[in-house]
Amino acid sequence: MLAPETKQMLPLAKEATRLIKALAHPERLIICCQLRDGELSVGQIESILGIPQPRLSRELSKLRTDEILGTRRESKAIIYHLKDDRIGAIVDTLCQVLLGKEAR
Repeated sequence: MLAPETKQMLPLAKEATRLIKALAHPERLIICCQLRDGELSVGQIESILGIPQPRLSRELSKLRTDEILGTRRESKAIIYHLKDDRIGAIVDTLCQVLLGKEAR
């Protein structure tokens, strides 16, 4: 039988696992790193990261499906943003831990 604290943590652990899985790809992680400072269009992301458009579209689609990214339309451009501030915090923490420096 699970302790009451463990039962309360289980849904949070499932949510954390979902977020970690979504970020567990180099290109998806670097896309989120770029978006932590603000919105970017697909063209801007492609230009900054140099990811070929078909692959970029696939990774953006995965991040949208996993509810990591949100979008809005501006004329003909689709603008992407992090849907949840927690993703920015996770990315910042990864930068601090892995790179040994302050994020941003």
